Amino acid sequence: MEYQTHSAHNIAFTSCGLGIVIGSGLALLFISGWTYVGVVGVYMAMVALYHMLEYLCVALYNPTRIELDSFMFNPDGENLYPVTLAVSLVEYIAECWMNCSSSGSSGGPGAIAVVGLFVATAGQVIRTLAMVTAKSSFNHIIADRRENDHTLITHGIYSYERHPSYVGFFLWAVGLQVMLRNPISCFLFVAALSYFFIRRVNYEERTLKILFGQEYDHYMRRTPTCIPKIDLKSLRLLSSDSTDATD
Repeated sequence: MEYQTHSAHNIAFTSCGLGIVIGSGLALLFISGWTYVGVVGVYMAMVALYHMLEYLCVALYNPTRIELDSFMFNPDGENLYPVTLAVSLVEYIAECWMNCSSSGSSGGPGAIAVVGLFVATAGQVIRTLAMVTAKSSFNHIIADRRENDHTLITHGIYSYERHPSYVGFFLWAVGLQVMLRNPISCFLFVAALSYFFIRRVNYEERTLKILFGQEYDHYMRRTPTCIPKIDLKSLRLLSSDSTDATD
């Protein structure tokens, strides 16, 4: 049986694996405390929990569109996401080794790691809340046509931020790098995610204007977004070629 098949066997296998990672990460934290090793445990648990919640929210509120890819292990389709997570962990281990070698003691993660954990946790809460609020209207793939159950969500967290799921993921991803105290990975995550979300939000907002018309235009005018370089002026310029928007 191929892993890509969305079967009960593979769902259980994947979920069990994520549960083991979460449990192992928490065990590392409880055994080692708030140390360099304990931070690795928190990192493991946070990443596994993110993927678990991604699938769970779709399964609960949008079951007709659920698939194995809803775990979001490879959101870009090019395996860049798992590679970046692995690289960030390698950077953290290398920095810990250099710090311990230079100081002669293991020290500790410090206050910066606590700030990073707080930011990552806030990001996870924001993203999950956005998915729960949108329910069946949330989809990992931008829809280019309006389904019967597709409604414009403007209440709850969406009344404060037009793209809370993107903002939440940004905070989660960057917060984890701050927690690991990875300057290189932190810079790369900020640059890569900013580029990705700017392009994605531009396309998504053009598509939503086509699907919902004036309703989305009014919503866009009264509700801000934290995604950089997204404003009404740029969207007016982009709206001229909105007819060639594709999936």
